Amino acid sequence: MTCQHPGCSFDIFSSCIHHCMQNVCLVHLIEHGDIFLRDFTDLLDHLDKSTCILMKEANLAKTQIIQRRQYEIDRINHLYDENQQEIRKRLTFAEAANALIIDKQHKLIKSKQENECHIGQHDFEQIKSYIIHIKNSSFEKQDKKEEPITNLEITTNESNFIINNTWKTYSCPLFRPNVFGIKLEHNIRLDCNGSTYNKSNLTRHFECYHRMLPECALRLRNAIINGQTSSDQIKLFSENEIILNQEYFSDCPLINSTNVFGSESSLSILIHIPCTKKQVALISMVNHFQLYHKLKFDAAKKIFNAMKNKSLTSDTILFEKNERIGIKFKKK
Repeated sequence: MTCQHPGCSFDIFSSCIHHCMQNVCLVHLIEHGDIFLRDFTDLLDHLDKSTCILMKEANLAKTQIIQRRQYEIDRINHLYDENQQEIRKRLTFAEAANALIIDKQHKLIKSKQENECHIGQHDFEQIKSYIIHIKNSSFEKQDKKEEPITNLEITTNESNFIINNTWKTYSCPLFRPNVFGIKLEHNIRLDCNGSTYNKSNLTRHFECYHRMLPECALRLRNAIINGQTSSDQIKLFSENEIILNQEYFSDCPLINSTNVFGSESSLSILIHIPCTKKQVALISMVNHFQLYHKLKFDAAKKIFNAMKNKSLTSDTILFEKNERIGIKFKKK
């Protein structure tokens, strides 16, 4: 039986139990494993970012509550002090007014008893001034208004914190041809299952799964998040435009059975050299080196980086002659 991945004619190696439950060859098993791990990592990153936003929200609310509480305490204390001061003034004035009343009452009684006026214009004006003072004081009390709570100003470093719309997800439209001007002739994958991604992971999905050029993936992502849903009518790409990443696949460079980029000591440990695998996805190359050829991760990564930087040739020396680059398994 052949691999169930679209367009693949290799023999079945194993079932892709973690990703699509299809029977696939080794190449696509590694590729599907990478996709599954990448999707899982993206989902975990999404949860991490969402959790950070939730924590920032909670900390901001906590800061606001604490500041509001402190503001109310300070305002109450301020009002208390003001009222206490005003009460003391009123009590002092009332005591002075009572003393004035007693003094004038004695003068009035004495005037009646002796049938002689002991009260002058000065006494009259003094009583009148006290009455006016009390009247004005009452009006001032009525005109005073409490400072409304709406005047509260909370100053915090997070006051301008805006929650990004990271929860919003977008469906991939590349499950059929003739969307956004993309046709079968563009040779990208058009077999997506319509999964949803946030906007940052959507670009990566277009690049890694559909093998689009980064600039084309970004253009398609922007069209989708900007609400351009009538994809049959919108032509983002022309018929002759190259949108397929031609460097997405690469041949395995492990073709020399006597020398692996300088190392000769691990040849008995490594397997499948020279490699006959063609067109391995570049993003899966590290896993290919480790799982298929049994290279150590550090060695696999060094070869991969040289490939990525386009500095790898058949004469490139990456390792010492006696450097062990293979994984040696212990016998049970």
